[in-house]
Amino acid sequence: MFYGPGGPYALFAGKDASRALAKMSFEDKDLTGDVSGLGPFELEALQDWEYKFMSKYVKVGTIKKTVPVTDGTSTSEPAAEATESDASKPAEDGPAATAHVETPAVAESKEE
Repeated sequence: MFYGPGGPYALFAGKDASRALAKMSFEDKDLTGDVSGLGPFELEALQDWEYKFMSKYVKVGTIKKTVPVTDGTSTSEPAAEATESDASKPAEDGPAATAHVETPAVAESKEE
């Protein structure tokens, strides 16, 4: 198993490794979904990975992250993040204080 425990790609399992895939990197610092600052060739490589995974693997779930959304005002208090149960509720007095980013999780192909 490539992505299972002890496998050569185990470090990618259960993570949004978009940056690492785009950069063809196995470094811990690149095991993130942050694609800011990537060049056109890296973004194209990431798109190629997405197409490969979509054609080869079955989607089995998503990785959810809560991302704080700021309104542009500066306060001394840190932004509060909603819990997963709060996130499913609509805001009563305006837009939600958080946004959710979902990344597909895939099952290993039986071909390998």
